[in-house]
This record gives sequence, structure tokens and C-alpha cells, in this order.
Amino acid sequence: MTDRIFVSNLHIHGHHGVMDAEKSLGQRFMVDIDCAVARPADAADQMSDTVHYGELCDLATEVSAATVFNLIETLAHKLAEAILQKFELVQTVTITVRKPSAPIKYAVDHVGVSVTRSRDG
Repeated sequence: MTDRIFVSNLHIHGHHGVMDAEKSLGQRFMVDIDCAVARPADAADQMSDTVHYGELCDLATEVSAATVFNLIETLAHKLAEAILQKFELVQTVTITVRKPSAPIKYAVDHVGVSVTRSRDG
């Protein structure tokens, strides 16, 4: 069985970006995490047979806080890698990172990236 576990619009404060001001002041990022989870055929009504979305949020916050990334592409990639490493049931994960305060001259709601990573490469 494959289930989909997801977190939508997790708000994280981080110091990621190319500009010095982004690194020193930090800014808000919104993160979506979408996991394809291979649950056992005999899955019970137990947390051990799935992925805890609160732990996904904890991990996203930890990965963001651990390093300052120039690119949100790298943040998304590192988060996807961390999820695949920590959660054995996750087969594929898509991470979307949105940046609402991008230092560009255009009026936009946000800019962002999405990356998809899986166990099979």
C-alpha cells in the first residue's frame, strides 16, 4: 500500500539567500512536504506503521536552522535527503520551498522551487 503523508505551508524562519541582508536578517519561508509512504499490508492503527507529520515539521526546522544555504534549491534537496534517511517508510518525497520576500523588483506573492527525490535515485 502506498499512502500520501503531507504538510502544507509550514512557516520557517531562516537565513538563506545570496544577498548579505538575507543571511543576516533572515526571512520567512513556506515549506510543503509530500511523502509517498509504503505502509505494510497488515498496517495497524499505530504510529509505527506510518510517518508522523509533526516529526516531518521538526526535521524541516532542524535542517533549515543547521546551515545557511545560498539557494533554496539546496535547502529543499537537503531536507528531502534527511527525510529519506530518517523515515524508512518514505519512498518518494517532494519538497516545495516558497520565498515570499525575495529581493527582486517584481510584485509577486512568492517565488520557489520544488524538488522530488526517491530511494531509487
